[in-house]
Amino acid sequence: MGFPSVLAFSGRLTGTCVVAVGLTTLLSLPPLPGSQLAAQQESPGGAPPVFSMLEGTWEGSGELFGRPAAFRMRWEIDAAGFVRLAFSNAFIKEDGSPSPVLAAQATYWVDDASAIGVWIDDRPQRLTLEAVITDSSVVTTWLAESETGRTEYVVHSATSVTVRDFVSGADAERLFAEATYQRVQIDADE
Repeated sequence: MGFPSVLAFSGRLTGTCVVAVGLTTLLSLPPLPGSQLAAQQESPGGAPPVFSMLEGTWEGSGELFGRPAAFRMRWEIDAAGFVRLAFSNAFIKEDGSPSPVLAAQATYWVDDASAIGVWIDDRPQRLTLEAVITDSSVVTTWLAESETGRTEYVVHSATSVTVRDFVSGADAERLFAEATYQRVQIDADE
């Protein structure tokens, strides 16, 4: 006789781990504190923890095409597993007033450590999104008919995020926007 086979199933909706040994033993265990599974289950819609850290409204300052700029983003997670981003940016004029440049909406469908989605902006442009997700970052590659690029969202703390945007050229990527954001609203409901 060998060892009995073991089947493990992580209960995403129940927050438990069910282990069956052979055909007769069934054991239900709570998730380990601090485990990635537990963190994922604490996120609305089962989204990875980084999206819970991003959820809410953020305002940023930095550079856009080498000029001073202001940025705003609002992240939401819905119960169905979609993550939504509302985004805008503006150049800052010499008198300190904003001059709007771009407004956009993006929707991601998240599957563990990756996501797919679409971005629609007021140029108007539609971009196809593919993202790689870690505990503290979302790196999105985007593709449109006329452009290809990458956006990096890096969460440093509950109140600080850095976002860098690159566009792909003939033989290299070029940084065209970089901003540091501060959280202004924790809840997605404003």
